[in-house]
Amino acid sequence: MESSNLNNGNIENEEIKVKLNKAKQIERENIFFPVKEEENEKVYKIEGLLSYVTPENKTTNANLCEGVAIVVTHPHPMLGGSYRNNVVLGVVDYISTYLQIPTLCFNFRGVGKSEGKGSWFGSSERLDTIAAVNYLLSTKKLSTQTPIKHVIIVGYSYGSVIGSSVADSHDSIKAFTSISYPFGPLTLMLLGSLLKYALNSPKPKLFLTGDSDNFTSVSTFKKRMSEFKHSTNLQTKIFDGDIDHFYGGNERNLAKEISKWIIKVSLDFNNQN
Repeated sequence: MESSNLNNGNIENEEIKVKLNKAKQIERENIFFPVKEEENEKVYKIEGLLSYVTPENKTTNANLCEGVAIVVTHPHPMLGGSYRNNVVLGVVDYISTYLQIPTLCFNFRGVGKSEGKGSWFGSSERLDTIAAVNYLLSTKKLSTQTPIKHVIIVGYSYGSVIGSSVADSHDSIKAFTSISYPFGPLTLMLLGSLLKYALNSPKPKLFLTGDSDNFTSVSTFKKRMSEFKHSTNLQTKIFDGDIDHFYGGNERNLAKEISKWIIKVSLDFNNQN
């Protein structure tokens, strides 16, 4: 995998040099939050995993991303995706441990203990993601934390299509990350209408892929990146070393790269306030 100067919890680039210390302890809670169906106003319960660090368990770098929380979205529910995916949990564990900010991953409706039925075209999953953001902003479980002002969506595979498509629909969503956005023909046939949201969003965005992704070639990835309307707010990363769509054994380096970007955009958010 391409070196990212992030070994042993250190994060270094031209703008940021910081040693990240582990939180003393991570709180992990299985939770449920509601989502209302638009057509019939039926309310479903969505299963999630909330990870956070209580004030007494935070260490010296815990204020780097103050007021920021993360929502992580998983691969396609119709293809076996859930929040128990290796990439999803790898990102959640690293961000919770080192950035020490609240992180919520959840099962789209119809997956695990989440009620309802999923959709092939993303309409249900988009509502689920917005409901997850609203839960983070309102839950009393985080009452001892710094109030959340900014939410960043981190989506993986199908979850990146969904996450990027809702980024501009909620004022508290300030940025988004897309891990291995599937730009292949099948995805574009079913979800092509959602791509325009990512391409046109003015919000900060990070797109990552492996050099051997199973669904999107490097040339296709680069072509799509050239189509973004607000390219000044776009950062990209291609991991070298025969890295495929599934990141087996490389979850930690992936999470470190995302964390470096989260720190940068979080500092930008807080400097603007």
